[in-house]
This record gives sequence, C-alpha cells and structure tokens, in this order.
Amino acid sequence: MSTQRSYYEPAPTSHETATDALAANDIDTLTDSMVALALHDPDWRWCQDFYLRLLDHPEEDVRASAAICLSHLARIHHELDTAKVLPALRARLADPAVGGTVEDAIADILQFLGLPPGTA
Repeated sequence: MSTQRSYYEPAPTSHETATDALAANDIDTLTDSMVALALHDPDWRWCQDFYLRLLDHPEEDVRASAAICLSHLARIHHELDTAKVLPALRARLADPAVGGTVEDAIADILQFLGLPPGTA
C-alpha cells in the first residue's frame, strides 16, 4: 500500500511564526510557514529575502521549500528581484539533493515573469 501526500494549503501565518520556527529548528513548522507566507503574505520582498537565506539551510526540505516558495512568489506577485534570486538559485543547481527542484523553480520563475530562458 503506497502512501501519497495529498495537497493542502496552509493557513496564513506571520513572519514571527516562521522566524521562531527557524530559530527553534522546527523543520515541519518552518516549511509549512514558508509555504503559507508564499501563498498569503503580501510582503513578497520580505518573503523573498527570507527564502534566499534559507537556500543554504542544512536541511534538504528547507532548501527545496525555499526554491519552490520563490517560484510561488513569482507566480502570485509577478515580481521578484531577479538580480538577486536567479544567481542565488543557479548557484544551487549543483546541490545533488535539491538541484532538480531548483531547476524547476528557475524555469517557473522565468515563465511567470515572462523572462527569456538564460536570463541572469
């Protein structure tokens, strides 16, 4: 019998909840908060900078979530500081644990922002 994780959308949360979870190294709450912020928080710049910091987190799930959340921001807000985000993501393409996720996030960001492939 296989188990599948069904999709769910986390309820809106606060910056404080996410930063507290990070400080406590509560990975489940952190990743849920990251997605909740990406989907619901109007302050995309704060979220973007938070996710950029988390691209170097020691936990694979957090690094992958950070990349995915950056693509959510692009999809929802149609804005990102691509001069910061794209080089940061490209620098993590060689990460064997999350490189594929990062590659997908880059492609999504380019599509959602209407940028040509290969944009720095």
